[in-house]
Amino acid sequence: PKWNPSRGNYDARRLPSGGYGGLLSVVFTSKEKAQVFYDAMEIAKGPSLGTNFTLCSPYVLLAHYQELSWAAQYGVDPDLIRVSVGLEETDHLQATFEKALSAAEAA
Repeated sequence: PKWNPSRGNYDARRLPSGGYGGLLSVVFTSKEKAQVFYDAMEIAKGPSLGTNFTLCSPYVLLAHYQELSWAAQYGVDPDLIRVSVGLEETDHLQATFEKALSAAEAA
């Protein structure tokens, strides 16, 4: 957000600690790696990102399944994985991500 022209909107909604929140998207070099990562993520899976626990979803497939070619024309990867980071212990989350990333790398 710090390079976005609408930064004022982001700053108005910052967390009390000063951060912007924990929503991130991950794109892999192949569909297989994305699937392995998703399957290896030992967290809740689902489309709702408004919880206090970490969730993972194949966002583009859920949000644009009937219009994947439309999304692709705007550079949206159909295998994008979206993660909303929750309030779990940092060490636990880090281990979860490392395990899933290692599995994807080995795929």
